[in-house]
Amino acid sequence: MKVSPTSLTTLLAALLWVAALLIDPRPFAAKSVLLIGVGLLATACVAVVGMILSGGVWARRCAVAVIVFTAVLAALRPIDTIWVVALAGSALSVSALLSRSSARSMRKLPSVSGPPALTVVLSVILLGFPALLGLSGWDRATTATVLVGLSAPVAAFWYARVLPGGLYGVRLVWPVLAVAMSPAQPPAAAIVSLTGAALVAAIAWQPSVKLAFHPPREVGTSYPIPPELAPREVLDTARLDDKGRPRP
Repeated sequence: MKVSPTSLTTLLAALLWVAALLIDPRPFAAKSVLLIGVGLLATACVAVVGMILSGGVWARRCAVAVIVFTAVLAALRPIDTIWVVALAGSALSVSALLSRSSARSMRKLPSVSGPPALTVVLSVILLGFPALLGLSGWDRATTATVLVGLSAPVAAFWYARVLPGGLYGVRLVWPVLAVAMSPAQPPAAAIVSLTGAALVAAIAWQPSVKLAFHPPREVGTSYPIPPELAPREVLDTARLDDKGRPRP
């Protein structure tokens, strides 16, 4: 297991911008800061783990999404000392992502034994959704906005860990919750909630998503082996004679 500079700088950039928002959250409301912090750190952690363990292209794309989001925060947040430090962290991450060593560490072909692509996309969308929702409701986030945002990573964990009901959690429970809570949110956040619910439901109802959660099982059959065909060491271990009868 090799820890790449790219993964470390991506996580560092996310941590610095979350710290910047905690020090001075302007122009975001406190509830929006909570959602942005959860979504940004969750996506960054998944990108880091993906780059370290699998070297998948999807993990690199998650890292790129994290850096793009930090650039949006840089454009919206007031400039001060922590802003400069956080921006330097983002620039360092961009440099690492564009380096040759980062390109060499990425796997060029999808893993044969890995999960279907749509299951990864579904989980990543749910993990990063709080940040998008917090950004859309930047100054008017409500309790409903927080509930929808924080429940998205829970649904992702529920599905990814193959917990009972996890498939219906992403197919029905979370999309219905996002739609039901949209009237209690600011207009921009409501649009994001409705769009996210439609996108997650559309992906979650794909056959490959169900297949990853409930892999097909084949019932095996067994056939008795005549004692005459069994190896001598097996019979000796079981203390059986040539006819399969217990030895005296």
